[in-house]
Amino acid sequence: MAGLSPNIRLVDSTPPPSPQQARDVTVAQNDDPVNGEIRNGNGDLLRIEHDDGSITITTDGTPLEKATKTGPGGWWDNLVDEIDAMELTRMAEEILRGIRDDITSRQEWIDDRANGMRLLGLKLDLPGLGGSADGAPVEGISRVRHPLLLEAVLRFQANARSELLPTDGPVKVRDDGNGDDVNQDRLADYLEKDLNHYLTSTASEYYPDTDRMLLMLGFGGTSFKKVHQCPLRNRPVSETVDAEDLIVNNSATDLKNATRVTHRISLKPSTVKRMQILGVYRDIPLHTPNMAQLDAVQIERKAQEGISINSMNPEDRDREIYECYCELDIKGYEHEMKGKPTGLEIPYRVTIDVSSRQVLSVVRNYEEDTKELPEARTTFIKYTFVPGFGWETQPMLLQLLGGSFLTLACILISLVSLWRIADLVKTRTSSVYRRAVALPSRPTECPSGTPSCPFRISRRNQLLCSLSTTSPKLACELAALASKQWARGGRTRQ
Repeated sequence: MAGLSPNIRLVDSTPPPSPQQARDVTVAQNDDPVNGEIRNGNGDLLRIEHDDGSITITTDGTPLEKATKTGPGGWWDNLVDEIDAMELTRMAEEILRGIRDDITSRQEWIDDRANGMRLLGLKLDLPGLGGSADGAPVEGISRVRHPLLLEAVLRFQANARSELLPTDGPVKVRDDGNGDDVNQDRLADYLEKDLNHYLTSTASEYYPDTDRMLLMLGFGGTSFKKVHQCPLRNRPVSETVDAEDLIVNNSATDLKNATRVTHRISLKPSTVKRMQILGVYRDIPLHTPNMAQLDAVQIERKAQEGISINSMNPEDRDREIYECYCELDIKGYEHEMKGKPTGLEIPYRVTIDVSSRQVLSVVRNYEEDTKELPEARTTFIKYTFVPGFGWETQPMLLQLLGGSFLTLACILISLVSLWRIADLVKTRTSSVYRRAVALPSRPTECPSGTPSCPFRISRRNQLLCSLSTTSPKLACELAALASKQWARGGRTRQ
């Protein structure tokens, strides 16, 4: 199997059937052709003879002046060069203003997600040197994060990965037809093998990308897949989109009724240039990217990864691109019914460079056969952990276990603090010890064994240890109950 054809099917080795008999083409021509042009009696141009000897001809009688634009994907071509500059400016400002409103509407959700990333404990916290101001109750005592939340997220990811990403491929084809047809079953087997080969060998990014999506799905409750034709790889791809990078107004209930769905993309300047060369983006000069305005989730993610927020060299900055799926009524491309404009806004995909505020592409986002009443194509697939009340406020392990996690964190901090202070009793002349328990300069003023000694707390220690054992057990049972729907046949997807 040297390779796959563009439609993912194996090339049949049998010779193709004999072609049907060609139709006779009758070309009516004038007696005196002008500049190699041949027209019929009505003056319609049917044939052109070029200087290099090539010929352009119509075989169905349609005049060449009315011929459909040729080339790859004429219906899906970039329309930006055919739209007036003033109209493009109006579109860009209107869309950017709407995206700002969408970002504002979900600010509380962004802050909660950023705080949750800190609770995972993926970043190494060294013992604090500034006492309570540095997150530790006593100077020199380690800051503690209970692994409950991280354990639940990793457990969910492992279970979901074994279900969705088996080693032999994720695709299973089933024929629900009533008749028993051997050829139909064989075709289903071939389709299953080809799709599994494509997702495991050709699209080699599918497995690691989906695995990363499952980690964020358990943590955040919502994840997205973007299925589209990649112009750079020249093949269909299914890529994960982080929930914070898919900007949707918080008032929307699903993707279909959202006013705008915006994918925030960071691209290297060289990648943007490649897209311009391919004709996907408008070939215009773009100035040096501005410093990106990161939200709380982006800042926290970079902090967890140990990456600086912005590059010191402006030339090394990525370009922030907004790919907005929205409905517009564009001048010159109005929707018409019975030859008259209706004023109906129709689906488009508009790409905007944030730094320069320039529109890079405008592409139709509906099928040609639905142009009488356009309906937006499905590009994003939403995965939910547990269905919730709103659009992005899906119950997740962070919300389900957040209370238990904070309780356990307080218990561990208390236990570590008490044990640490108890160790320091033997050296009560230590400055750390005196600051921790507010002892006077001469330790003899607080002799051990007196009723006021702060270390007669054995019963309290026993209670804290008991809570540290029972709370994780209850939390794990809750997490297992929420994960049951991701068993075979129970996955939630929109």
